[in-house]
Order: sequence, then structure tokens, then C-alpha cells
Amino acid sequence: MQSKKGFIITAVVLAAITGASFSIWFIPQDTQTKIVISNPKDELDALIDQQKTIADSDKEEFERMITGQITHDNYIAIAEVSSAQIRSMIISITEPDVSQEWHASYFALAESLRGYNTYLRETIVVAEKLKADPTTDIAQERANLDQYLVQVQESLSASNDARPA
Repeated sequence: MQSKKGFIITAVVLAAITGASFSIWFIPQDTQTKIVISNPKDELDALIDQQKTIADSDKEEFERMITGQITHDNYIAIAEVSSAQIRSMIISITEPDVSQEWHASYFALAESLRGYNTYLRETIVVAEKLKADPTTDIAQERANLDQYLVQVQESLSASNDARPA
């Protein structure tokens, strides 16, 4: 008789624990965090400054690679780190909760960052091409890279033009 009571008590305890576990699992969790920007202008200015710093450094390192001052692999590593930073900036600019009047400016800046990330990926392609054959003519690729930078500047201008007064 005692073993039957022990078995029943154990079964009830296990059922309660299992039921509690499933009930917690089925309760909807709203874990999405919203980032609220209290000063959208300053946030945009900071992101633009970060992107400019990254772009200036990348341009310098790309020229150093072209002139043979650094290896192609070194440049590729630098460009990949920069690309990761730009992707992080894109995520940070697309997730915050800003007032409706700032959406157009934030969207245009995100487009500028995406365009710059495309530019970075294309510089990596050029570096790979030069790594495979250092005598390769990259005049057309450089013209294309310049065109990407023009598009980046146009999106940045659109972002600045879309800022509320």
C-alpha cells in the first residue's frame, strides 16, 4: 500500500511539474525590444560621422593595396571588418522607433549605408582579382566603384534633404 501511495504522489508531482513547464512554454513571450531614439538628429549625425570615418579609412587602405603597400589579403580583411560595421549600422538604423517625420531621412541613410556596403563588397572582388593576377587592368572596376560612391552620396544627400526643419 505504501508503495502505491508513493507512486501516486510521485506521479502527481511529475504531472504538476510537466504541466507547469508546458504552461510557461505556451505563454506568449513579447521579447521584442524597441529602441527609442530621443534625439534623432544627433543619432543620424553620429551614424553619418561613423560611416565617413570608415569610408575614409577604407579609401586609404584600398589605395595602399593598389600601390602595393599592403597585401590583398590585408585589404580584404580590413574591408570585411568595415562591411560588418556597416551592416551593424544598418541594423541599428532600421530598428529604432523614431517619429514619423524622421522616417524618410532614416530610410535614405539606410540606403546610403547599403550602397556603401555594396561598394565594399566590390572592392573585395577587385582585391581578389588583383590577388589572382596583379597585372589585371581594373580601370573599368574603378569607374564602377566611383559610381557606387556617387550613389552613396546621393542617398546621403536625400537623407539630409528629408530631415525635418
